[in-house]
Amino acid sequence: MRIMLLISAMLGACLALQSQAQDGEKVSVEETIASALRAAQPNLVMQSATQVQGQALYEVELTSGEVLYTTPDGRFFIYGSLFEAGEKGLVNLTAKRGDAKRQKMLALVDVKDMVVFQSKGEQKAVVSVFTDVDCGYCRKLHREVPKLNELGITVRYLAYPRAGVYSDASRTKFTGSYKKLKSVWCDSDPAAAMSKAKATGFIKENLDCEAPIEAHLALGEQFGVRGTPALVFESGELVPGYLPADQLAKKLGL
Repeated sequence: MRIMLLISAMLGACLALQSQAQDGEKVSVEETIASALRAAQPNLVMQSATQVQGQALYEVELTSGEVLYTTPDGRFFIYGSLFEAGEKGLVNLTAKRGDAKRQKMLALVDVKDMVVFQSKGEQKAVVSVFTDVDCGYCRKLHREVPKLNELGITVRYLAYPRAGVYSDASRTKFTGSYKKLKSVWCDSDPAAAMSKAKATGFIKENLDCEAPIEAHLALGEQFGVRGTPALVFESGELVPGYLPADQLAKKLGL
């Protein structure tokens, strides 16, 4: 009985040491990758390094939100999407990872901070759109909103001033697109103000409210938005550019 207890204790100790060794190895790899990246490109800062399942390859997320892939020694880096070959074809693992991240982050945004055009009748899908007032394709998409609503699609707008927030280095003068978007959000009827601004290019200036323009812009940049309109589906998938209502509905599986 004592021998069995001794063997059991030794086995437990071995497993604990093995686990500690594995944790140490993981930390060592992360440190190696971070050091190599820092030495080669100081402006790129690693946020995390995660091993690709079953492979001698690590996915590196930078503080900028971009993703790289590297060997464990940090000698070779790959920038781009990682695909896995499956029975149904190639699966973009990088995109899927980004979708999940965007989905979680979008869930934290209060709908009250968006300009919402609710679906008519049963809601079948929701599309969140990073938009600017002066963007031609944003206006074209907005003209499709009534049809999207009829198809059961709710459109939720987030602000994305393409010119940024400030027009000067002193950060005292706001850009025109920022002022127009903030005026929309500050209006007593933001949905009507959005429609008017996109139809005419004009909106009465009203900057006297705590509109989430800067927060939406920062979120869009984290999402990888590079222009407007930028559509985000409930799955977290990011689709850049304009899509006609019928094509959008089809892409949503409706």
